[in-house]
Amino acid sequence: MNLTRTKLRTEINRELSKSYFWHFCLYYDYAFFSKRPFLKEAAQAMQMIADGEILRLSVSMPPRAGKSYLTSLFCAWMLAYKPEGSVMRNTCTASLYNKFSYDVRDIVRSDRFHLAFPDIELSKDSQAVKGWKTKHSKQMGYFGAGVGGTIIGFGATSVGITDDLYRSIDDALSEVYNEKVHRWKEGSHNSRLERNCPEIDIGTRWTKRDIIGEATESGKYDLSIVIKALDERGESFCDHVKTTAEYQRIKSEIDETIWLAEYQQEPVEAKGILFPAQELQYFEELRQEDVEATFAYCDVADEGDDFLCFVVGKVTSSGKVFVDDLIFTKEGVEVTEPLSLDLLNRNRVEIARIEANNQGGIFANNIRNQIENDSELYSTEILKAKSTQNKHTRILMQSGFIKSKVYFRKNYEIGSDYDKFLTNLSGYLRNGTSKHDDAPDALSGLVKFIKSALPNIYG
Repeated sequence: MNLTRTKLRTEINRELSKSYFWHFCLYYDYAFFSKRPFLKEAAQAMQMIADGEILRLSVSMPPRAGKSYLTSLFCAWMLAYKPEGSVMRNTCTASLYNKFSYDVRDIVRSDRFHLAFPDIELSKDSQAVKGWKTKHSKQMGYFGAGVGGTIIGFGATSVGITDDLYRSIDDALSEVYNEKVHRWKEGSHNSRLERNCPEIDIGTRWTKRDIIGEATESGKYDLSIVIKALDERGESFCDHVKTTAEYQRIKSEIDETIWLAEYQQEPVEAKGILFPAQELQYFEELRQEDVEATFAYCDVADEGDDFLCFVVGKVTSSGKVFVDDLIFTKEGVEVTEPLSLDLLNRNRVEIARIEANNQGGIFANNIRNQIENDSELYSTEILKAKSTQNKHTRILMQSGFIKSKVYFRKNYEIGSDYDKFLTNLSGYLRNGTSKHDDAPDALSGLVKFIKSALPNIYG
């Protein structure tokens, strides 16, 4: 009797698959989707996209929820639901795009898909992973790329999808990388959308400045599906993804900012970022003739997970401080000492303070001795600093000055020390609970040092 019911259910779902995406999901993989009923909401929203009831949709869920699998099935289903149309799906990297393309193509090739849609077959002369089509496709049936890549294909008519354009929170918080993603989406993704082609953006709600965040803030979505790992009662949204205990363990082991964004879909700004990237000042070029004095401040790494942060501040007569150069690294002293000497020399730093903590005193002595014994190095005066003020209190007290008077480079390489420094700075929480505070700690030390050294400017 159970076998008969299973067969009947399969036949019903297969028949309904021709018109309804959720039934196609149940038909194609009942064991998976029957245990994840929360995916029905997203599937029905995608159905609304397919039927033209809405034009813009966003979907955000915790990791491993099944959104990529659901999206791959949707892409395959759309090639049957609108056989002459084309689907574009772009993601963060070329390798991930390739994986998704393989996945969708394998679904269309599968016997199970063929039983539901016997007329849909891959075109024999167009099956390359970069872009392929079915026998019914008027142009390219499925195509896309990774961020920064070239999109082949004529244009998307059925749906244009972005699927996780950011690899991690570091990408989303990096001003340079985020601008790169926005430029690529506007110039490459959007240019491939045919008139009235609906759009779906899928990904984590990292920040209000990323692709989904900006569109949400400006009210561009007709519908947004947002699912949190833990509900308002603190319980798992689906035990088949992860149990409440598993999520509580993850929550206790990772940074709160990442937990809230990646698992709870709460952008980092919601928790209270002290230095949001959009509130910082930036410069493209600094004329050296405008510089009145050059200072530097170093926070030496105490533990293996800490960064050595050596920040150079160039001060103009108007009191602006330009962070033109810096070191931000976890490398050992055999690397950081020569890097620091080069930093001081090439910027002709007049005075540098080095925090004299456990390792800082030794580091400061070594830097000072090498400067005194090498006539070719710029004669930077090295001072030892011992801060008795609470670190978070100092950061809070200098935060207003940092946001109003300190200027950061607008142009820097992705993945560089400067990029990592700004990511660390712009992820610091107002309540001081961030696990990594090397950038704001060193920067607040620098501005406090500059203000005390130049009372004629800062009074």
